Amino acid sequence: MSATPEIAKNGSTGFIRPTKRQIRPEEDVEGRLRDVIEERPGDICTYLELVKLLQSRDQQEEARSVFEQLHERFPLFSPLWTVEVGYDLERDEFSHAGSLLTRCLSGALENNDLGLWFMYLDFVRRKNNLITGGEEARGVVLKAFDAVATKCASWEPRSSAFWNEYLSFLEHWKPVSKWEEQQRIDLTRSLYKRMLCIPFDGLERSWNKYTQWEQEVNSLTARKFIGELSANYMKARSLYREWNNITKGIKRVLPSRLSQCSKQTIPQPGEYQVEQIHLWMDWIKWELQNKLDLPDEFHSQRVDYVYKQAIQHLLFAPEIWYNYSMYASSEKARDILIQGLKASPGSTTLTFKLSEHFEVQNEVEQMQNCFERCIDHLVLEYHIMSDDGQDTYSQRQKITFVYCIYMNAMKRVSGLSSARKIFGKCRKLKDLLTHEIYIENAYLEFHNNNDHKTACKVLELGLKYFSSSGEYVNKYLDFLILINQDGLIKPLFESSLDRIVNLDELQRIYKKVINYESKFGNLTNAYSIENRFFEKFPQLEKIEVFTDRYQVQNANLIKSLELTYLPGDDDFKFGSVNGTNGGLKRSRGLSQSGDSAAQKRHKSQDFVPENVLDLLRLLPKRQYFKTAVLDAEKLTRYLTENVNIPSSESSTAT
Repeated sequence: MSATPEIAKNGSTGFIRPTKRQIRPEEDVEGRLRDVIEERPGDICTYLELVKLLQSRDQQEEARSVFEQLHERFPLFSPLWTVEVGYDLERDEFSHAGSLLTRCLSGALENNDLGLWFMYLDFVRRKNNLITGGEEARGVVLKAFDAVATKCASWEPRSSAFWNEYLSFLEHWKPVSKWEEQQRIDLTRSLYKRMLCIPFDGLERSWNKYTQWEQEVNSLTARKFIGELSANYMKARSLYREWNNITKGIKRVLPSRLSQCSKQTIPQPGEYQVEQIHLWMDWIKWELQNKLDLPDEFHSQRVDYVYKQAIQHLLFAPEIWYNYSMYASSEKARDILIQGLKASPGSTTLTFKLSEHFEVQNEVEQMQNCFERCIDHLVLEYHIMSDDGQDTYSQRQKITFVYCIYMNAMKRVSGLSSARKIFGKCRKLKDLLTHEIYIENAYLEFHNNNDHKTACKVLELGLKYFSSSGEYVNKYLDFLILINQDGLIKPLFESSLDRIVNLDELQRIYKKVINYESKFGNLTNAYSIENRFFEKFPQLEKIEVFTDRYQVQNANLIKSLELTYLPGDDDFKFGSVNGTNGGLKRSRGLSQSGDSAAQKRHKSQDFVPENVLDLLRLLPKRQYFKTAVLDAEKLTRYLTENVNIPSSESSTAT
């Protein structure tokens, strides 16, 4: 068991990525594809490129072996089964196609996708020829149609192709007796009654076809049968229109042949559109309302179907897997999370949720394996990113984050000594992990041992590696303030002033200590530090620091209750976390009234053109940026002083 694999211990120089492990000749396409698969095991398109290559060489067993790798990693991704079954049917490989269909359409991890069920129907119809098999073969095919309708088509809003195919099969039945003719009529009427109560895309056309059919069968009974079905049809039509409005813009294109597989039709690892997640979740919420008034069993099947459909298109979106597991029963939830982690082994969301399942069941070793597989994958990604020259800080933070949760989980299940072992591993990875592991361990030691000495030793150890990090020093100060270690606060503050490079973080440190002295020390010390602060940052306005000093429970009440025209915390961020950004000057020429900032923003929207508002809606939210990307005050001053914008009159005259 290894959450600290050799590639992590050896550092970047000890890691050789699979695609660069050996120099392959240009003609060794297969070898290069296999290297890419080893390096990026979630890249489905690369697997399928290898399948195409092997099939072109008529290496069928090798191609099937690659498909097996895909099915093992993505057992609920139906297009992979559909593509392989379709290929087998093209080659008349009925035995292998049948075994594949049995595996994917039954069992604990059964797929439920209409494209795959169409392959099943094709298989059944080809195995049961109506000309040679007669009535017995027709009975088998009808059972197959009924199975597809029950398990899939009844839940699928875009199932008109199936219902038309089912009707066409009955219409092409040539009865040889009156009994068979009546049987065909009864089956057709039963099918219409079934399908016209379901909200699906061809509902109105099917209704028109049905009413015409009833008239042709018997004009005397037509009104009776149509009247009995009319209310359910109207409800289904209304619900389909409602569903169509809710899911407008949802993408549901899936390949059914190998030639259709591409990056446009196959989900890519780590890539998904947030708006698509919202659309799918809106659909699921709509289904949970049970507007069809289905019995609990059928309603559960319908919702389960929608979740499985969401997986087809958002295979690498952890939120879908998580929500699906929360909807399912406890036993099934574990399997769902395991499959989700096969698709996204580096997902912290799924790792933490699955580890909770194991922890509750007291399966400690399984819980440990869950964390360590995630860490191993993240470390592999880190080294690949480092090898490519990418910024790896966020990846290092993610690895550290998993270690923090792992350490806390081990404390819960096995005690403090087990947590300390995890922290011991982390100390050996000081070049890989970020400062959060030291902060987390310090709090863990303090809260579980009620002894600040060990915690402070941990933080001092971290200070050796992160003495220039303003964020670390700020968190260190927070801890010392929490445990009331006044004698340690000032030495840490003084020793950090010349080390911190980030001026925003340095401002936060100053203001934190000023506030501390103002609340728990004396004003003389607060004034002294404040004077040094303004010597360092003369551009800051003193009233900003003053109001900040009188915060109560982290709320700047002077601003919110009296000086309401001053920019609040929502308008300005101090550094990358809290407070006001004194580095940005404010304009007082807007209004001296007591209107709130929210009211002013609301009023100002009337003066902003709609095109500008549309652009602003598309821009990323400010919380995604840790530091200011653009100094608005400097930009405004530059435009005012250096850019001559012609007036409308002058441009007209010209």
